[in-house]
Amino acid sequence: MKIFARLDAHWERLLSAFALLACGLVALMVVVICADVLARNLRLGNMAWANEVAEYTLYLSTFLAAPWLLRQGAHVRMDVVLKMLPTNLAWALEVLADIFGILACSALTFASGKAALASAEQGSLVFKIFIFPEWWLITPASVLFGFLTVECVLRLLRQINSPKTIRSEATSSV
Repeated sequence: MKIFARLDAHWERLLSAFALLACGLVALMVVVICADVLARNLRLGNMAWANEVAEYTLYLSTFLAAPWLLRQGAHVRMDVVLKMLPTNLAWALEVLADIFGILACSALTFASGKAALASAEQGSLVFKIFIFPEWWLITPASVLFGFLTVECVLRLLRQINSPKTIRSEATSSV
């Protein structure tokens, strides 16, 4: 079990680094949007690329933060229902939710990976202000759905190896 705990701690640090990177991207997005608004209000023209940068940083920051949010229990959950159920049943539903999470994230990892490969093989391009290969946009989704899959597996293992109670993150209701 020491190996699992050590691996889990390293995993948590990696997810924290991704979350920090997501925060940096959101800060960049805020700066770019504010600079564009300021330039327009001062009649200095506009930064035509600002909306596109905001779009891509929002997309990437969402995917970078998602595994960390899942680990923190800051995702959407129906904990009101879990709190009303008998403890053993609530615990079993937590396990079932983790299994569904593994299946869904695995399917999305596979599908987005397949889409990225197809896009790369076809040489598809994104044509906006910036022009770049489309697979650059799809690949982060595939990789980070893979990270979500791993986090769901680790959540399942943590749940199975914990006392049969509802997770501590289920605290939003009385």
